[in-house]
Amino acid sequence: MVILVFIKTAAMKSKDPHGRDEIISYQKLRAFIGITGLLLPVVSVLGCFLFGAGIYSWQRSISHYFYSVMHIAFVAILCVLGGFLMTYRGKDPWESRLSNLAGFFAVCIAAFPTAFRGFQQDENDRIQYLQLTKEVTEFWGSMHFGFAFALFACFTIFCLYFFQKPDADYEGAALAKFKRRKLIYTVCGWTIIVSILLIGLFNFVFKVEKGFFSYSTFIFETTALWAFGAAWLVKGSAVLKELPVVKNMVRTLR
Repeated sequence: MVILVFIKTAAMKSKDPHGRDEIISYQKLRAFIGITGLLLPVVSVLGCFLFGAGIYSWQRSISHYFYSVMHIAFVAILCVLGGFLMTYRGKDPWESRLSNLAGFFAVCIAAFPTAFRGFQQDENDRIQYLQLTKEVTEFWGSMHFGFAFALFACFTIFCLYFFQKPDADYEGAALAKFKRRKLIYTVCGWTIIVSILLIGLFNFVFKVEKGFFSYSTFIFETTALWAFGAAWLVKGSAVLKELPVVKNMVRTLR
């Protein structure tokens, strides 16, 4: 809650009478949202590895890191992502409402954990950080997946609808760059859709228990998150072109 209040206050203070600082603020916010989405799977795995979890650094889903030594980072990243999304204001009122809804879903994913079943660990329990006194029931586990599905659905709508709208009246080279960005948004949106479909396919149809694809939920959650993160980074790339190292990477987009 403190994080959400801080982010909201910072955004309000950024406004000037002409709205110029607010525009810069929300361009940066778009980039922050993208970076947060990219970080969640990376931080979860890398943190467990650094804590000595070895092969058990890989969980069958990103949600299972709720119980791991990266519990605090997992919850914090989701709450920060939720705060960023709730703070974000699009040009369209419906875009702002969708962003608020997505932020709510992100916080709910952190608040309603997945079932412990399927959590990977060795006999010394080196990776487990949290043990609930009461096991998560099937109903509440289903609620977790429902919130996750709803969040990815929001991400898809952003990519395939709201991000397809121009921020200004582009002409010439600027129009060509916007068309390149639109293509990226489209690819990211369909990547999220395919990733969610593959999660369902491997969990409810193939029901793979062993081998590489037993980690299918983690794999395709990661591809969906990276697609979401990439789309928001591109959306906020107007501020990235000011950075010395990154500006050459975004020159064809901005």
